[in-house]
Amino acid sequence: MDSGVAWRMDVARRVADAYGVKDNLAAVTVAGSVGAGLADRWSDLELDCYWRQPPTDADRRGPIERLGVDLETFWDYDPDDQEWSEDYRLGGLGVTVSNFTVDVVDGILDVVVGQASTDPLAHMRVAAIQRCQPLRGGDLVQAWRMRADKYPDRLVAAMVEKSLTPGVLAGWPAREALVERGDTIAVHALLGRIEQAVFAAVSALNRIYQPHRLGKWQRHHMARFTIAPNEFARRLDDLGQGPHHERLATAEALLAETVTLVGEHSAADLTALSDVLGQRRKPVPLSLGDNGKRGR
Repeated sequence: MDSGVAWRMDVARRVADAYGVKDNLAAVTVAGSVGAGLADRWSDLELDCYWRQPPTDADRRGPIERLGVDLETFWDYDPDDQEWSEDYRLGGLGVTVSNFTVDVVDGILDVVVGQASTDPLAHMRVAAIQRCQPLRGGDLVQAWRMRADKYPDRLVAAMVEKSLTPGVLAGWPAREALVERGDTIAVHALLGRIEQAVFAAVSALNRIYQPHRLGKWQRHHMARFTIAPNEFARRLDDLGQGPHHERLATAEALLAETVTLVGEHSAADLTALSDVLGQRRKPVPLSLGDNGKRGR
């Protein structure tokens, strides 16, 4: 284990021990980059606590008092995220604890795996279950992982269709005009949408839940792909560098190859996106004669 991960895991165990023996506490896991074994010098510590019944304020404050640290924030229940959370520091290390009930996680797995929900927050929670390091409740976490691993075909199709909508290609038919006019903001926005969309679609083809909306730790994420366009990582990097006309040509080839892979590995319908992908605005003639024909 990398030393940057190892000492953070030692801190995590110290925090977990501070909870003592509580029947209501079903599991404690190390989440985020530490749990995934990727922590670097920028990484804080994220812990997830899973409770059989909603935790009381005393349940949450007790470990903090036993650790002897100063509490920075103590959030009430957030109905959108379905969690309680608190933040504090141990030495120079920031610690965030997120609290969920077991029923919430069971419900998330029901809607994602059972009903093919594409909700990004739910997918992040499932990804956290898959990537974490359990400190307590390993059997429960393993049971959740077994459910999460059953990424259904209809979820693949739903995620691909959500990712590769025609809206991703807004401005695409006029791409050459954008370059010629120097509309760099519009070109960058177009390429950014394509980059995010292709990354999400290929993740779905590989039945991998996205752990973060921003695509953090992308190289680790892509290293798990067994289905992807050729030289996928390099070509994604190429979308962010070089002359604009070359970047757009790379995007077009990458999209076309992704659409082909989607057809081979899913039942997703990308007809609308493919129609836009084939469009190209033609320049207007320099002048028109009196009869409406191009002048000489």
